Amino acid sequence: MSAYLRLAHLRVVHRVRSLVVASAVIVSSAACGSKTADQVSDSVVTVDPRNIVTVASVAPASYEGTLPCADCSGLKTIIALWPDSVYRLSQTYEGKSKTPVITMGRWRLSESVVSLETESGIPTMFRRVGDDSLALLDQQGQPITSSLNYTLGRSATMNSLREPAVFIGTFMYMADAATFRECGSGQTYPVLMRGAYKTLERAYTAAKLPPGSGQQVEVRAQFVERPANMEGPRDHDVLEVLSYVGPAANPGCR
Repeated sequence: MSAYLRLAHLRVVHRVRSLVVASAVIVSSAACGSKTADQVSDSVVTVDPRNIVTVASVAPASYEGTLPCADCSGLKTIIALWPDSVYRLSQTYEGKSKTPVITMGRWRLSESVVSLETESGIPTMFRRVGDDSLALLDQQGQPITSSLNYTLGRSATMNSLREPAVFIGTFMYMADAATFRECGSGQTYPVLMRGAYKTLERAYTAAKLPPGSGQQVEVRAQFVERPANMEGPRDHDVLEVLSYVGPAANPGCR
């Protein structure tokens, strides 16, 4: 083969190899491009635009204000909410009494509505407004149309509502430990062995109940912070009995 023909042959071979390499690069780039597109697609996260309300955003906290009252000058209201779904409610009928009525129960959160369970079976409902307010709703859970103020504001510090009040619950004494299971909330609290505790214990002993049984009683008491020398979580109150009212009968007791 002449030198000229050998040179032409080499040029053809070189062009074929270049086309093969270029094709491989294009295929590889397309594959990489497809993989990158898949990766981008897999990394897309859809964000729910709604403002999700959680228990942590409303409790522990207390909310207070004066609501309109049909037969008094105003209903001073304080609600204390705990994350374990227990609430305490203080209501003072201004112009009629200076003594607050304190009740307890369970609360639940559904979307942005806080519902307080009550003895009547009809919940008291509030809608969360912004980050620091609760607006009272009607019995159907609808906003109240009025020029009056039906809003409670979040307290700067937690008000645990530890004022003395009358409570009904199941008292039990066993293994040198006394407990009180409050009816409205179903929550059990240790009982301090001071104040009128001895009177309550004597009445319980005199009832001669079967071992391990509790007795439903009515007491005037107050919640206090757990003493440093008492076992248990520091953020859980204990009960101090101020006076023993007597046996009680509440069929709806939790």
